[in-house]
Amino acid sequence: MSLEQALDRNTAAMILLTTALSYKFPEVKAAPATVTQPELEALKVEAPKPAPVTPPTAVAEQAPIATPPSETTTVIGYTQVAKAITDVFKVDRVKVIEALAKFGAAKGPQLKAEDYAAFLKELTT
Repeated sequence: MSLEQALDRNTAAMILLTTALSYKFPEVKAAPATVTQPELEALKVEAPKPAPVTPPTAVAEQAPIATPPSETTTVIGYTQVAKAITDVFKVDRVKVIEALAKFGAAKGPQLKAEDYAAFLKELTT
């Protein structure tokens, strides 16, 4: 298929679509069956100029709000728990197994994140 044939086919499809739309939406004007070069030139509309892009302004960072020591919480990740398990396991395997069982786990990954602190405390006592 040549470029001209493809353009003719696409033009015919656009005319059919516009005609179909004009039945559903009367404000849509049906395109004429053939469009001449002067009519095409008349339809050309100048594209609107894009709005100027303003660079974002830097926002000064606010100082973090200090929390009282009583409200400070440390986040314990599983990597800390896994390290504690392996360290204590080298010295006292039974202690690790008992501590895990106390929290309903057979392995470290089965521990709940909210139990990490208590589990670490259990291992260190």
